[in-house]
Amino acid sequence: MITKQALGSTLFGMADILRDKVEDYKAYILSLLFFKRLSDNYEWENENGIKEFVKENGREPSKKEKNIIIGKKHDFKIPEGCFWKDVRETTIDKKNEALHKAVTGIAEANIDKDGKFFLKGVINTVRWNEPAPDGSGGKKLSPEVISLLVSYLDAVDLSNKNATVDVLGDAYEYLIKRFADENKGGTTAGQFYTPQEVVDIIVRYLKPQKGNVAYDPTCGSGGFLISAAKYCKANYGNQKSIRLYGQEDVWNTWAIANINMILHGLDAKIEKGDTLLDPKFKEEDNELEIKKFDLVMANFPFSQENWWKNGEPKKDAKGKAVNKKDGAPQLEYPGKEDFSDPYERFIYGIPPYSNGDFAFIQHIIASLKQDGKAGVVCPQGVLFRGQPAKTEEEDGQNRKADDEYLIRRGLLQGPIDSNGEFTEMHNIIDAIVVLPGNLFYGTTIPGSILFINKNKPQHRKDKVLMIYAAKEGWYKEKPNMNELQPHDMLRISTILESWGDLEIAKEWIAIQKIRLWALIQEDLGYKLSEIEEHYHEDLERFKAKVDRAKKAIAAKEAEGKKPTKSELKNLETLNAVLEKILNQKADKIMAAHELAAKERKAIDEVESELISMLQDAELRKRYFSVVDMEELNENEYNLNIPRYVDTFEPEEEIDLKEAIKEIGEMLLNEKNSISKLSNILSIL
Repeated sequence: MITKQALGSTLFGMADILRDKVEDYKAYILSLLFFKRLSDNYEWENENGIKEFVKENGREPSKKEKNIIIGKKHDFKIPEGCFWKDVRETTIDKKNEALHKAVTGIAEANIDKDGKFFLKGVINTVRWNEPAPDGSGGKKLSPEVISLLVSYLDAVDLSNKNATVDVLGDAYEYLIKRFADENKGGTTAGQFYTPQEVVDIIVRYLKPQKGNVAYDPTCGSGGFLISAAKYCKANYGNQKSIRLYGQEDVWNTWAIANINMILHGLDAKIEKGDTLLDPKFKEEDNELEIKKFDLVMANFPFSQENWWKNGEPKKDAKGKAVNKKDGAPQLEYPGKEDFSDPYERFIYGIPPYSNGDFAFIQHIIASLKQDGKAGVVCPQGVLFRGQPAKTEEEDGQNRKADDEYLIRRGLLQGPIDSNGEFTEMHNIIDAIVVLPGNLFYGTTIPGSILFINKNKPQHRKDKVLMIYAAKEGWYKEKPNMNELQPHDMLRISTILESWGDLEIAKEWIAIQKIRLWALIQEDLGYKLSEIEEHYHEDLERFKAKVDRAKKAIAAKEAEGKKPTKSELKNLETLNAVLEKILNQKADKIMAAHELAAKERKAIDEVESELISMLQDAELRKRYFSVVDMEELNENEYNLNIPRYVDTFEPEEEIDLKEAIKEIGEMLLNEKNSISKLSNILSIL
């Protein structure tokens, strides 16, 4: 059986072939991987089905029986002429056309009970036969490159015989992360990938239950949904004990999410479209009512401008478009008097058209059942943007409360009607985690996690847990992007789980330590395997060269001849190169082991840190706060963390007597230096 490390390395080797040849090369690799998996597994299922028949009946099946076996064995149909071998065996000048025909044929052959072509736009999202844009008559992706890709992947059997859904799915996710890491500064990475550490914190706090229905309205490649399924598999033994729904607006990302679900063996429903303008999941008996879910997890696009698509380019007096500093057109928006959302999602207020944060948050709330919960990644601005009303006596302006303030207050108190009266009183914000900046792909904007619970326990109904996880030392600073490490995840999840209760914290830490140690060990295994893969080819090549050089010298000596200086020098050089490669490999292996040991030690240190903190009332204030409604009201529902948690690092205490002594010595040294300088100058 192939390991996910080996498969991951193979897939990323294909990326080296495609780099600089096409723009979104991850789509090409993932689509080709999916096609190979379907084809390999189809043929394996046929062979396996026939073997089972022979075992049960003691004879080979007839042609008619074979057709029945084949018809029952497959989740996906592959027409004749559309298999991997058909593409592999095609002459090089016909590779593009053959690959296009194969994936198009499969897309058109698979229709569900509702008449929907459920693989269209998924397996055939890449245009393999696209002509070159220069009009030369060639192909955008040359047949030589396609032939190389096919040959590269052909060596790997992707059927169930050699690759389990866990291996396929994990290797696929590994590849998606590698693509995101390559494009950290670009916007596309943020469209399809959320750091796994953040996903893990959210999923573990929400705790998906057996039979739950989970939803991600901006699902990207499907990371939240996959993690929820894995949580259920770990806790209930079946990853299909939770139903999964997602929506994604970007075509290629939507295709990646669908492939991700299939490769993980999940029956998820991922729809394509703009979630705010065209939500796809609605109640069966009412097309204008948003479907309700037990859990919603999301990382929506931060501060999306023109989310209702009603902005028009602003023009100056001469009719010329007015641009922003970045060159993008400045937009003007209509008033909100005539705004109408057919799905009635914005019960807390209509967000500014120029910023979609509260539009996504209200869509998520509308998508929750009465006892539903959500974990939402959002920019920190949602915690404090917007101003409350002020009378003329208070600020001399007689200012009205703005929309974002009213929406945030509504989440804490309840929605109001057109007369400003509360239609119901409730607080649905459960907890807030403020994260460090530069943690998410494609943006340096500091993020936060907003946990929503429509049915909070009685003792927490008027309280909000606030955690400051942007503290220095609570994350790893890296040149291009910050990162949460296993012990950082433990610190955040323990405070979330315990709400300050020491005994609950101790129980949680004991369980999570085992899990995190296992993750560290798994990651170590992955790194060691990568190191092995990286050096394998070079080591084998130079070992062979050394062996040949030794044999040549030995053969001469056997004949009573002396090897030449050139031959001896060549062997010495080859041995030196081989030793250098072996030392480099050993250094990397040692570094990987040292990092794993350091991470395990850090987990133990965080355990001690948390236990000490939870026993010290003053120290707790620097980590988190459980804030009641009275304090929130006093702060005019501003949820900016520094109002509730002591985010300032304590100044280092100094010994005044020692400091005075040091200053005295410095002054004396300065006086002596001036005296010496004066003497030198007087001589001159």
